[in-house]
Order: sequence, then structure tokens, then C-alpha cells
Amino acid sequence: MSIRRIRVFPDPILRKKCRVVRRVDDKVKELAADMIETMDSAGGVGLAANQVGALQRVITLHLPGDEDAFVLINPEIRETEGEREIIEGCLSFPGYEGMVTRSVTVKARWLDENGSKMKITTEDLFAQALEHEVDHLNGILYIDHLLAHEKLAAAGSHMEDDEPHMHDVEVEVHADHSDEDAEPEEADIEVVHSTIKFSDLYSESSVDQMQYDLRQAGYVIDAPKSTAHTHDHVESDDPHLDGGVILDSDHSH
Repeated sequence: MSIRRIRVFPDPILRKKCRVVRRVDDKVKELAADMIETMDSAGGVGLAANQVGALQRVITLHLPGDEDAFVLINPEIRETEGEREIIEGCLSFPGYEGMVTRSVTVKARWLDENGSKMKITTEDLFAQALEHEVDHLNGILYIDHLLAHEKLAAAGSHMEDDEPHMHDVEVEVHADHSDEDAEPEEADIEVVHSTIKFSDLYSESSVDQMQYDLRQAGYVIDAPKSTAHTHDHVESDDPHLDGGVILDSDHSH
């Protein structure tokens, strides 16, 4: 497995439709394995193949709390129900988030990495991630779903530091594995430390171009100040910092 560079807006490959995978061979499996490695290194929940430069209908998902990632080949959304507004981010727009409309329930089917047929009816994060990543395969970006008059904001702008994070980020995640009825002193808390290395995932020139084009297109009000050379790291206990697809009940509206 290896980490691949993530393509960022306005890279034209993000607007291209991906081709159907005719056979799940070793090359497809290698692509999927690299995508999982890249997605996990970026702290993302989902990734589509064209985000790493491959025009194949392959997406990967890794939901918080799940030990293993999912590989979805030729995913199709068959039916949706309901509508909700949610703050969302994307690995092809590092450092930004925006309010979009997504479905409440999604029915989908796909092939796994062994070529087996899979199907699901789901909601919450899985549903949101499916819609987001299948959109990618069709050349649709989450900025296309921004609510009227909405602009992109710095990811995690509810924190004191409201600048987009373009530098390596140290993330501390607290996971509570204790029983719901347990006393506070009996809580089983696991602390996980990880570092999102932007230098391995993005080229500085592509991020600079993204920031310029987002401002020119009117998606952001002011040009963000580059923090690439002014900080070594930011310590945060926000597990959603610069993630791929964001879903959190505290962010729902």
C-alpha cells in the first residue's frame, strides 16, 4: 500500500465521470488499498478514485469507530428518502466546510473487493458519505450542494483558530468504551493520538491554487492566510478536524 496525492479543486479530473469497473482484478484491489491508506492518513471518512487521479468507479469508506474500511466498487444509489441540512467537508477542499442538503435515508448496492454483491439501506453518516462519494464518481462536488447564499468556511471554525489548516495537524481523539450505566469514575476512556500529514497528501502549489480559485469563484469571502510556514502543528481534541465527510449531531441544523 502507498499514499497517493489527493487532487484538489479546481483539478479538472474532479469534474470527470469515472468508468465502470468491468473486472475486480489485482490492479483494482491495489487502487482500493492505496485509497484506504490515503484516506486514513488524511483522517477522512470517504474517498473516491478520481480524488487520487484514477477514473474508476471505486470508493472507500472508514466510519469512526469501525475497525475496518469498506471498499465499494461500482456503487449505485437506488433510492433516497427525506432531506436534511448538514455541515460537510471534503478531502479535495482541505481546510474548508460548508452547509449542504443530504438525504435522510439511502438505499445502495455495490461490489466489494472480492466481487461479491452488496446492498444496504442506511442513514446518518453512512448515507451522507455514500451520497458524497458517489457524487464524486459522477463529477459532482459538494460545493454544488451548498445552500443558497452559503459560503465555505474554515473547517472547525467553531474553534478559536478560524484559519483553514494547511499544515500537519496533531489530533487527539477520546473514545468512551464504558457502559452507559457506569459511574463516571469507572469510565473506560481510550485516547488515540494521530498526525495528519498534509505534506504527504497535498502539494503546496495545488493548495495555493485551490485557495485562489475558491475566492475568485466566490465560494469564500476573503483569501485565507497561508499557515503552511507559520505553524509546526495545532493540537486539537476535535476528531472532525479536516476530515473528509463530516457528520456530527452538534453540527446539525
